[in-house]
Amino acid sequence: MKIHIGKNLLGKINRLFDFSKFSKIAVLTDVNIQISLMSQINQIEKSLNKELKIITIPSGEKEKNIETVKKIWEQMFKSGLDRRSLLVNLGGGVIGDMGGFAASTFMRGIDFLNIPTTLLSQVDASVGGKVGIDFMDLKNGIGVFKDPIGVIIDVETLKTLPKRELISAFGEIIKHGVISEREYFDFITSKKPEEFNQNELIKIIKESIKIKSNIVKKDPKEKDLRKVLNFGHTIGHAIESLSWKTDKPLLHGEAVAIGMILESNLACLCQPIHNLGGYVSGVAELIEEAVVNSGLPTEIKNIKVEDIIKIILSDKKNVGGEILFSLPKKIGKVVPNVKISKEVIKNLLNTQIV
Repeated sequence: MKIHIGKNLLGKINRLFDFSKFSKIAVLTDVNIQISLMSQINQIEKSLNKELKIITIPSGEKEKNIETVKKIWEQMFKSGLDRRSLLVNLGGGVIGDMGGFAASTFMRGIDFLNIPTTLLSQVDASVGGKVGIDFMDLKNGIGVFKDPIGVIIDVETLKTLPKRELISAFGEIIKHGVISEREYFDFITSKKPEEFNQNELIKIIKESIKIKSNIVKKDPKEKDLRKVLNFGHTIGHAIESLSWKTDKPLLHGEAVAIGMILESNLACLCQPIHNLGGYVSGVAELIEEAVVNSGLPTEIKNIKVEDIIKIILSDKKNVGGEILFSLPKKIGKVVPNVKISKEVIKNLLNTQIV
């Protein structure tokens, strides 16, 4: 899979991949992206010198469900797409996940290309070979492993990105620092997210993709090592899903940030009795400081601990009814498959959730 990262790439997309083998090309996007990036969509069409079928859906995580996928499939059929067609996913993580799932299941699977337009999707969701939808309050509860033919990351698309979305991405970026090495962690926490220039963002995107790709190559189907990428996500996914039902829904990176703080505290609490030999004192405080300095939220209100536990019990990483976490013992080392009892989790959340 080829990944192209840089500036002003969409106007020369025809030079990056061979599109001649595809009978038709459709672009999946959402209403917000279509409005803000219409000129880029026109650039793509002009570069390819080929009519594009535009499929537009409403924006937001709440749309990431089977009903929306049905509408995408319907538009794919109406647009005359066949098994030699290509679906281009232009948008954030929701578009990439759902578009990849729709393409992977349409006529038993067609090719798709990802063009992530948010920093979060550029550093995380665009690579890794996971596509899917949310189901029964479980984030990414239904899905498959499937890689796109490639990824195009054009940092020019970030110029229209709201500040909150930019900051949210640092939830995943900080996680990459925690699971990789102290040098990268120190770099990404050296400034506030909005203070990094385009060249620095390109460096961050490249390094985060490198970190994730190296892990995925060693464990593509998430049997063991890849689970370290879920640090902050076991609790984070639960509170993210529950927040959708409140008047203040969280963005994914915001939920991961809170999840990292809570799971770091869990590591501190449990390190004497679990497989966390070499645990470095103060790691939880260091991670929370990074979250605070990035402008990410550190707590969530109006969510019941019992509801969080219920979702955690259905987490995909669990085996045989045992709750498994990926917990940090120092910056640069996260341990997967740490068994934590429901009672311990509940006791921690009762002291942390407002």
